[in-house]
Amino acid sequence: MLRNLCLLTLLLFLSACNITPESERVFTLSEIAKRYVKTYQEREDFDEFLSYYDENVVLEDMLYGIRVNNKRAFGEFFNWAAGDFKILNNEPTFVLTQQVIDEQQRTIVLYGSFNPFVYNTIQFGPWRFTTLLKINEDGLIYYQQDWINYFPRSFINDANNLNIKP
Repeated sequence: MLRNLCLLTLLLFLSACNITPESERVFTLSEIAKRYVKTYQEREDFDEFLSYYDENVVLEDMLYGIRVNNKRAFGEFFNWAAGDFKILNNEPTFVLTQQVIDEQQRTIVLYGSFNPFVYNTIQFGPWRFTTLLKINEDGLIYYQQDWINYFPRSFINDANNLNIKP
């Protein structure tokens, strides 16, 4: 009886050692990419979307000519609550056509198309895109570079030239 009790206690102890709380779990880049893409495609929970980003995230939208240097400015730029936004035909925000992951460089590259949408009564899209995400040791995006084929181009005519370093 004592032997069985000791064995049971040992099994419970060993199984408890293998349980890692979700908040402490280390995610692979594939898992991070999958969760990030799902959150962005659904476009419902902005706080969850922001949770993928480091406090000092740098965003460069190369064609729009925007560069931000922290999470607050990033959130203001992406602000899902601003304006009247609606994806047409009940589609996700975008369709992912290819994903490239480099574990050594901790980099994710996403290729796809934003589905047609209406923003403040004006219809946009589809827009093809390439997004480069660099992930830090904490599993957070610290750098994002967007290449989006905006059309019509009229709203990016006066975009800053990000080829020129400040």
